[in-house]
Amino acid sequence: MFYPFLVADPRSGLQYRLTDTSLAELSLAPIASEWSPGRAIIDDPDPVWKDSVANAPVETISAVSMALEDLVLATNDLHVPVVDPLQDSRARRHLDALIGLWRRLGDALPEGLAPVRHVLELPHGKFLDSLPVVEGSLDPLAPAAMRALYARLEQEFGTVPASAKGLAAPVGSRVHALQSGIAAPNITVGKADDSLAFFGLRDPAACADFAAARARALIEAGVPARDIAVMAGNNPGQIARAFAEQGVPLSGLPGSLPERDVIGETALHLALAKRTPTPAMVLASLALSPLMPWSSQSGRDLAESLISGDFRGEILSSTPAHKELWTDIRSSAGSLAQLRFLLDRICERIKKGQDVRARLPIPPGDGSPDWEAILRGIQIAPPLSADPDRNLEGVSLWSAQDSPWRPCRHLIVTDFTDGLYPTRTRGNPMFLESEIAAIRGSVGLQLRGRAEGLVYGLSLFDQQLQAVSETVTFLTPWRDLSGVRLQPSAGLSLVARAIEGVEDAADLIIDLSLLPPADWPITHHHLPPVPEPPDLPEALAFPGVDLLALRQKDDGTMKPQSPSRLETLLVSPLAWLLGEVAASDMTWSAEELDVMAKGNIAHDVFEQVFLKDQPIPDPAALTAAVADAYDRALTRHAGFLRSASWEMERSGLEREILQAALRWREYLLALGAKIIGNEIWLAGEAHGINLHGKADAILELPDGALLVVDHKKSGTSARRKRMEAGWDLQAGLYRDMIARPARRDGDGMDPLIGRDVGIAYHLMNDGGFLTSGLPVAEGSPARDMGDAINLAAIAKQAERLAELGAGRVVLNTSLDEGFFKKEAGFTPYALTDGSALVTSFIRQIEEE
Repeated sequence: MFYPFLVADPRSGLQYRLTDTSLAELSLAPIASEWSPGRAIIDDPDPVWKDSVANAPVETISAVSMALEDLVLATNDLHVPVVDPLQDSRARRHLDALIGLWRRLGDALPEGLAPVRHVLELPHGKFLDSLPVVEGSLDPLAPAAMRALYARLEQEFGTVPASAKGLAAPVGSRVHALQSGIAAPNITVGKADDSLAFFGLRDPAACADFAAARARALIEAGVPARDIAVMAGNNPGQIARAFAEQGVPLSGLPGSLPERDVIGETALHLALAKRTPTPAMVLASLALSPLMPWSSQSGRDLAESLISGDFRGEILSSTPAHKELWTDIRSSAGSLAQLRFLLDRICERIKKGQDVRARLPIPPGDGSPDWEAILRGIQIAPPLSADPDRNLEGVSLWSAQDSPWRPCRHLIVTDFTDGLYPTRTRGNPMFLESEIAAIRGSVGLQLRGRAEGLVYGLSLFDQQLQAVSETVTFLTPWRDLSGVRLQPSAGLSLVARAIEGVEDAADLIIDLSLLPPADWPITHHHLPPVPEPPDLPEALAFPGVDLLALRQKDDGTMKPQSPSRLETLLVSPLAWLLGEVAASDMTWSAEELDVMAKGNIAHDVFEQVFLKDQPIPDPAALTAAVADAYDRALTRHAGFLRSASWEMERSGLEREILQAALRWREYLLALGAKIIGNEIWLAGEAHGINLHGKADAILELPDGALLVVDHKKSGTSARRKRMEAGWDLQAGLYRDMIARPARRDGDGMDPLIGRDVGIAYHLMNDGGFLTSGLPVAEGSPARDMGDAINLAAIAKQAERLAELGAGRVVLNTSLDEGFFKKEAGFTPYALTDGSALVTSFIRQIEEE
């Protein structure tokens, strides 16, 4: 809680701002009750917001809680007010609803206000020490509760004089002009001077680094650290990091930085894990939770396996108790009894399990769980910071939302962006401006509306500027830490009024990223020039290493290559090598319906509905079969699509797959084909190496020839261009495996040996059907692409294999991506979407 006035230490005379902890300690305040309006809003919603809770529970809880806190602060005694004089109206109904909610919360108050109410009710003579207030330090726009606290302390302990106030900066400086009132109708205009500086930097981290370097430069120039202040809006973490790296002490940092509510997060994730479909990200978050009994490394390994699609938790098998716990965590619950049973078992075996279980509001009974009600009832506390630790000698840390707690000579504003300086006004989420005025006039509650918010924001910006006696440096980050573009503060236009010749306020900002380091204002903070990187070699050499034998079976023999691995080798030998040594990119994120997921689902459906040695189903039967198969495929590959938020994408993909299946049925009938292999594993030899891979479908044509089909969830154009250019590779390798098989017992390849074999691509998105190696009859749905579809690819593949045989991994050049796109007719994903290591080792070559 921010206390908008100063108090004085009776012995040292130090004037400072109260904190929740200091006020509670001096008054011996009891431990405060938990403030949880969200649970009360959900459990017994008032008719005023009942419909809103049903449609948008999170947003409604936030809005109602905010309005309730405004109401609490607007009272003089922090007790539920009586509002009889107000006539029946919308304002009265909303006010009654808020008051009823407050009554249901009992003695609880928003964070920091319980000690205030204790002091307001405390008899004189009960304080542990004297606590006089500083005369005139009370913010005139302070809420009623804070004004009442000031009056209570003044009544018992009196006041002490404040240091003389006035325009602190030298007369004639631009800071002095602003100190007459940032929004004053008339402001003294003059030439730009050194008292104001405006710089633009990349992001808040860069701004924090600049601020720390600026503070250090001032200290080295003889300015005491206590005469410098740095101001930030929200998270002080970047400020703390940057100043620690510069060795500059800070005064005003929280005793501990904000901490997440791990107990609440774990409770929410456990509930989500019991509801199907369970997002992989939820299970991964539980695997990484510090409340789990396994080690952090085991949690990371488990999370990586989950994101890659393995949910079994085999990593935990060495500890049976952990494996059993994981089985319970990933088990879904279909009834309330099962849900309670699983959660009780889980919470008995995790750290702070009782606290987690207390956050899970599972109602009694045996019916199906009302998941929305359960999830809404789980409360997650916002990150809380400890009280600030303040000392006399460090650089002062100010908050953008608070008035300064001590003056300074030099101020550095680290986030001069839209929404701060002045702070963005917000309307009361429950009352119109006219209703706020009516409540103020009839009941006397001083609720804050937009007008009061604007006045407060400008007054706060004024106070911040008036506490500076020499210079203000404004730093504007162009983007936030997630890369979102930021706009300069609206206060920039107000500041620019004091500087003559400014047509566009944004012109005041000097973008340091456009300046050479020699022109930067902080010379001592220049980084040494980055040395020129050495030229990359043409290839990485591994003399004496059999690169094709890096992956080995348990018996020590080399594992075969797959068509997809050889396609990667064709594009980028380095990407292939990283895959062979299990050093591929392991970045993971929330599930999304990308090309890979669509392809996996479509292939799964085709495997289930077009069965080996079975008649081709009629349209009605096929439609029903696709619906059933699609449902099962979602369970296996993309359970997240079952949630309501993915309904449009889920229905659209099912429609696309059904249309592709109906077209494929027509193609099979037109060809007179019989399915003799479906998702069948093939093994054989080609280009001097062993291969294995799974063919999507193998068709037997009326003349006895075979057609190896590769289903692709894509369009025809790109594949046709690639085949025309002679750079197709994958399907031809399946034909090679049939021609030169590596046999094993029960491999199912007997019907395939000794046949004429052709290959085909079925492009699901638009129904393309491209073949090679077999003649196409007139009227066939297939389009023959000839026999030269892979000549260039085979030649390049032979070159790559020869290089590997010599122990050389040739690095890509900057020309390769363009070549594969323009000349070979396909996108080289190993270069465009692959590992950052691959792109970092691309040799730059100028195009002739």
